[in-house]
Amino acid sequence: MRRESAEASSKLILLGEHAVVYGQTALAVPLKDPRARATVAQDSRSRSVAVELKDLGVRWDGASPAPPEAEPFARAIRAAVKRSAAVPAQGWKLSVRSSIPAGCGLGSGTAVAAAAFRAIFSYFSVPHTPQVISELVYEIEKLHHGTPSGIDNTVIALGRPILFKRGEPARFLKAPRSRGFLVVGHTGRRHRTSEIVAEVARARGKDPARYDALFRDIGVLSGPGAEAFQAGRWQELGRLMDRNQELLDDLGVSSRELDVLVDAARSAGALGAKLSGAGRGGCMAALCGDAAGAERAEKALKAAGAAATFVTEVSDSAQD
Repeated sequence: MRRESAEASSKLILLGEHAVVYGQTALAVPLKDPRARATVAQDSRSRSVAVELKDLGVRWDGASPAPPEAEPFARAIRAAVKRSAAVPAQGWKLSVRSSIPAGCGLGSGTAVAAAAFRAIFSYFSVPHTPQVISELVYEIEKLHHGTPSGIDNTVIALGRPILFKRGEPARFLKAPRSRGFLVVGHTGRRHRTSEIVAEVARARGKDPARYDALFRDIGVLSGPGAEAFQAGRWQELGRLMDRNQELLDDLGVSSRELDVLVDAARSAGALGAKLSGAGRGGCMAALCGDAAGAERAEKALKAAGAAATFVTEVSDSAQD
């Protein structure tokens, strides 16, 4: 039986979360690991399109109402069918597997949607570009986040480090030969990005001057951060990450669990550490200048109670 598989990376925001929603610049990178994988295969007996979410043990026949876990994929299938006459509305199935923890700021929902669109279009020989994938995934993202900034779908679909500002073309960044390492620690506590973003919006409504100043202070870090990133000035980038964490704490989006992991990474010699994503749980990231430093930071995170850890080398592409 013919089948076609495709993958998508997770992502990490190094600088600029929350502020990016309000028009500030953010710096984000794709991660080689963890990843999402989608597979399309023929299912000639089906009069619809079945979806199997292997990690969740969920199977949807495509005919009955979609369970909440399958709804994003139901929307993706409808979008793909609408996009091209080459994609039929029956006779095939979509299987999805992901090692990206959900609700932790690594773009799990975005990655599985990107992998799904890539697999569907590859199977049915539909021409597509990374920009097309990004635009389609953005529409699916609205299901999760209401009014997303667009940074997740952009960095994951394009698979490159980027400097991102809402409403402007993403600027690609080139990683230096002197590679740094990112160590991600998961608190084990899931969050809902849309809820946290809404809470920040309500707080801003009560004190716009204070919050807009914080957003500006966060936003100005990304330009110097991009320069440090491309030059391999990891200590400088680490200091900017530390400053970003202070400002995110002032926004009220850090948490005790995140603070414990951030402190553990710094105590182990990480050049910088901060939460990544919406906050209030989820993941944090530590920057290290070499593999030995990354190993020490990972051990410290595990000892501090991290539910999961991931180590990845900074590179130009998640496919390197």
